[in-house]
Amino acid sequence: MRSVRARLMVAFGLTAVLSVVVTGIIAIGLLRRQAEGTARADLTKIAQAIAAEDPTIIGNGGAAGLGIVRRVLAINGDQAALVYRGGSALGDAASVAQSVNLQPLIQGNQIQGTSGGFVYVGVPVSIARRPNVVGVLLARPVNVARGVLGPLFGRVLVAALIALGVAIAVSMFLAERLARPVHNVSQAAAKVAKGDLSQRVPVSGADELGMLGVSFNEMATALAESQRREREFLASVSHELRTPITSIRGYAEAIEDGAVKDDAARAEAVGVIRSEANRLERMVQDVMDLARVGSGEFRLDVALVDLTETLRDAVTAHQNEAADAGISLVADVPDQLSVESDAHRIRQVVSNLVQNALRVTDAGGTITVSAHADGPAAIIEVSDTGPGIAGDDLPHVFERSYLWRASKGVRRVGTGLGLAIVRELVVALGGRVTVDSVVGRGTMFRIVLPARAPAAAPHA
Repeated sequence: MRSVRARLMVAFGLTAVLSVVVTGIIAIGLLRRQAEGTARADLTKIAQAIAAEDPTIIGNGGAAGLGIVRRVLAINGDQAALVYRGGSALGDAASVAQSVNLQPLIQGNQIQGTSGGFVYVGVPVSIARRPNVVGVLLARPVNVARGVLGPLFGRVLVAALIALGVAIAVSMFLAERLARPVHNVSQAAAKVAKGDLSQRVPVSGADELGMLGVSFNEMATALAESQRREREFLASVSHELRTPITSIRGYAEAIEDGAVKDDAARAEAVGVIRSEANRLERMVQDVMDLARVGSGEFRLDVALVDLTETLRDAVTAHQNEAADAGISLVADVPDQLSVESDAHRIRQVVSNLVQNALRVTDAGGTITVSAHADGPAAIIEVSDTGPGIAGDDLPHVFERSYLWRASKGVRRVGTGLGLAIVRELVVALGGRVTVDSVVGRGTMFRIVLPARAPAAAPHA
């Protein structure tokens, strides 16, 4: 009984049974009241007719007339009584008359009700014509009044049983229909939990259950895509790590075996080892940065940032590297531009973009870091005169290792993680980053920072 289907069936079934039972009870009660009302109406007509009869039938003697009335009423099982001025009653319904309040009838008012198992009606008689008799009281047993309901009770019972059967069938259908999508999602979720991300559930309808199926399918698709990207990321990082490790091992073994004998060769080997070690360090740092941005450990140190000074410092830090490569690195920023953000993260973003530009820009080229205000927001642009990015690649440049995979050795890229880090950091700062590029003419990255970064970094 723990399944949703069983619980729904029981709940719907009980609701149906209770509804039918309550409806039956109410219907029977209404029918009984209707039958009693009909009996009172019949008795009222008969009593009014008797009250208007000639005194030879109901007069001073009363008994003879009453006998005739009794025989007529017995046809329908009714009883009659004559009510006298002093409150006494004579006839079959005398016991009923004595059990009710006759004063309204004596005072000339009609009375009716149910008492002692009888439905009764009392009608006043004209005092001028019948000085001794003040009213006629007729009574009909309640079971006789309700006797006309016998056939109706049977029909109501049959209708109730049919309605109950239909209600239970509908309940089972609804329970199955409501529980099936939940069951499908549950089964698929269990398989997804075991690693089968190919699971999808059929979707029918646009209600909440349909949206549940749509949401599950979207989640499964996102998980499958995330797993695919993770595998590609791990494969690319593993491949990228293999190259510097191989170089370091090769030169270390050469030095150890004595193959590197002169000072120039030894210096070259040490330089390669140092360069590859630095490359490994950058890659590890990039991976750690990505991991931190997507975790609860990542926090922003939000304060008023002098964007002009921050950008100039970032450019100055790469001037020597640009000069060695024969590239002009220029800062084109206003004298005063501030935002409330994290200065360290902004510099990290700009440094990543500048390093990326330095790798792809040839000697004699130019890299420009500029900024300007856009209302309360600030816009930072990093442009280069490098080879540009193909139009098909532009929508994917911020994906992890995409350019590294797409370059195939043609485009000079680093670990393939720098632009992914840029996007994650800019989003964490509450901003957005876009890219425009023309093949053969260069690329420009545009960062829009809000006037104030969020106090807590959102998870990527």
